[in-house]
Amino acid sequence: MTPFPDETFLALIPVPAVASEEGPEGTLVLIRPKILSARWGWLLRMIKKPAYRVKLDARGTAVWRACDGRQTVGQVIEAVAVAFPEEADTTVRTALFIRELARGQFLALATTGLPLG
Repeated sequence: MTPFPDETFLALIPVPAVASEEGPEGTLVLIRPKILSARWGWLLRMIKKPAYRVKLDARGTAVWRACDGRQTVGQVIEAVAVAFPEEADTTVRTALFIRELARGQFLALATTGLPLG
């Protein structure tokens, strides 16, 4: 079984795919449309609340801010480790969080600054 995160994942570049706004106490709220397909986008105008709003804690906010489309996953992990030195297992926790953000289409993972897929 290959350990996670592997070198290939650490070399990817997380690129934000949704908007964010300031939340309470300096944290961020991610705003993702409920419908991502351009083909069905017209439905958003008919939905009372057309977007998911995901409130991040301080650690999630640090991860999101480090995902600027220029830094690799490995560099984001290093930045979070510096910001939260008291937390154990920063590498795996941050990598898993980035992977889940990508699965939820909050960000894209690129190999050279251009999103994959």
